[in-house]
Amino acid sequence: MTENAHDRVAAALAALRDSGGRRTLARQAVLQALANATHLSAAQVHDRLATAGMRIDLSTVHRILNALVTAGAVHVVPVRGRLTYGLADHPHHHAVCGACGDLRQLPPDLVDALIKVMNFKDFTVDRDGRDGGVVVYGRCDACRQPSEPA
Repeated sequence: MTENAHDRVAAALAALRDSGGRRTLARQAVLQALANATHLSAAQVHDRLATAGMRIDLSTVHRILNALVTAGAVHVVPVRGRLTYGLADHPHHHAVCGACGDLRQLPPDLVDALIKVMNFKDFTVDRDGRDGGVVVYGRCDACRQPSEPA
């Protein structure tokens, strides 16, 4: 797994190129916004680009994100009724709070162990990171009601 934003963007651009996609300044900017966050909605990506001084339509951001998903450089995770996007540069899964939308990454080894414990012999979790992986929805500690079990 690459750690710094520059390397993560370079890996995503390589995935884009390998799928036949073009490397444009707008696509690079969208990837850079995603490399500096866990997951963002299209509107959040648009806001970050606008804050950085880039003039781009929200519809263009949507088209770019769709192209990046198709190329396998980005994956999608639904959070509280909206789609969020993250770089698909390493295998990981997600835990999402259904109340506040907090999204955390789950290590693939943890999910693999769960599948093994559940004795799903005929099921293997994809480990390439290009899809959203396993998404677990629940409540974080801050949102859980006092009467709910921990």
